Amino acid sequence: MKSGLSRSIAIVLFALAMPATAADVGRVLLAAGDTVAVRDKQIIKLVFRSTVQDKDVLRTGPASNLQVRFIDESILSMRENSEVRIDEFRFTGKEDGTERAFFSLLKGGLRKITGIIGRTNNKNYQMSSVVATIGIRGTDYATTLCQQDCYSNPSHKLAPDGQYTRVIGASFATDKLNFSTRIDQQIVVISQNAFAADANSRIQFLLEAPGFLNVPVKGKTTKPPAGKGDEQAETGGAKDDPRGTTAAAPSNVLPRLLTGASSTTDSVLDPVTAATGVASATAPSVAPTLGGVGAGVDGFGEASDGGAYLTPSMLTFNGVFTGLNIPAGTTEVDGSPIDPPGVSGAASGVAEFGSADPGDGSINARWVRWSSGTFTDDSGTSMLPGGFHGMVGNLTPPDVIAAKTGMVPFPIQVGGTTPTNNLGEMATSFGYPSLTVNFTTKVASLGMFSWTFPSNFWSFPSGAATVIITPGKGAGIDGFYGGGTCSGGVCSTSTPATLGVTGIFYGPRGDHLGAAFAGNAGSAAAMGVKLYTCAPSC
Repeated sequence: MKSGLSRSIAIVLFALAMPATAADVGRVLLAAGDTVAVRDKQIIKLVFRSTVQDKDVLRTGPASNLQVRFIDESILSMRENSEVRIDEFRFTGKEDGTERAFFSLLKGGLRKITGIIGRTNNKNYQMSSVVATIGIRGTDYATTLCQQDCYSNPSHKLAPDGQYTRVIGASFATDKLNFSTRIDQQIVVISQNAFAADANSRIQFLLEAPGFLNVPVKGKTTKPPAGKGDEQAETGGAKDDPRGTTAAAPSNVLPRLLTGASSTTDSVLDPVTAATGVASATAPSVAPTLGGVGAGVDGFGEASDGGAYLTPSMLTFNGVFTGLNIPAGTTEVDGSPIDPPGVSGAASGVAEFGSADPGDGSINARWVRWSSGTFTDDSGTSMLPGGFHGMVGNLTPPDVIAAKTGMVPFPIQVGGTTPTNNLGEMATSFGYPSLTVNFTTKVASLGMFSWTFPSNFWSFPSGAATVIITPGKGAGIDGFYGGGTCSGGVCSTSTPATLGVTGIFYGPRGDHLGAAFAGNAGSAAAMGVKLYTCAPSC
């Protein structure tokens, strides 16, 4: 949730432009509370869009957090009361052997989704502390250095001092790291938790991750098979596309598939929201029943994906999904509160839409592509270059997903939107990745795929996302990885591309999943949404 919407529907607006000067190695995605950089013995306040430089020491105070996106597409998210030093960061835009990403964790905890640096030349990435050193092969991991300041949940007892590390998911299609002290070295793979008491200790593996390791990151054509049985399909708008991007329902599990388009729609902000421009700051008082995922491009030209657990009152439907008003306190797929705290959005033009359900209202999946519109949060109102892609559906109870085991393919791509890029172009040829979920290891595997636009061509390798279960809310997947390329147009030859993916399980059996994808490559961006199902085989 894969930033990365880090990852609710609203987050599509808040990724950042690449740093502008050679000294800049990253830019702030989020700065909440007391967040500073110590640079040349000066303390510099970090805010949204601040640049980060080589040799900076990044600090967060109490009840604060900081998220930075680096120029190699990696993301750093720091918890409160933390300190990270950038020892050496060097990147020319390609892997030529000179790239470096060396950090030191001096205090507190962080989550890191690694980028291009280290995916091939593993020795060129390192996160060090007084206890241990972390080396990677392309990983989404969290680590915390406890120095009489970590407490376990729910007992709230002081946790033993040392360094705790967990591999959350894959980045650039690998899912492991090297965790080493002076006397020991272990490979930690996805969903494993490791602990070292000090630099002269053996590494221990823990059955469960302590709660303080949870540091969220905000910050991813082939037609479906022909339908069988008595399904009905109606198409409009997108049906006239000669590519045939919308097809009839692929199996008798979904007997009704509706798609269409509309040229314009009225603003759907209610009078209160229209007057204030910001969604209510009140946390939801009822349990969520809907899961929403989305992807879009902000005013800086970057795409983000995201997802959140919603109530019907947060959404507006004028025949199709045309608006949202998400309050603070709403939970994202990664289990964290929505950030920014409260957001509103309204379509001014709808280009493509569709829905799918067995006929009993159990799935009620609906997708849409806004051709234009606005999103408003506490920083102001933004337009949507390239539009917005969204999907909502009925949530799967989290206990249902928690009880599943084994490897389950989701081979049927029921419906979704035509990908668009930040130039406002629609894909002329495209596919979405295959999807298989290992419910035992809580890992979703994604296949290779590509998108072709009039101005550029995108290719993504296979990758992985983490299955995240949030008690009392829902369950989904969240991933971010690289290894892709973009060529043509605003992409230079084979510009490295990253992909973020956020998904939410739909239906009482958890046999459907709506997913949002957001790709970035330099100043190029592309996005789309797709609905998958494993039914009836699962």
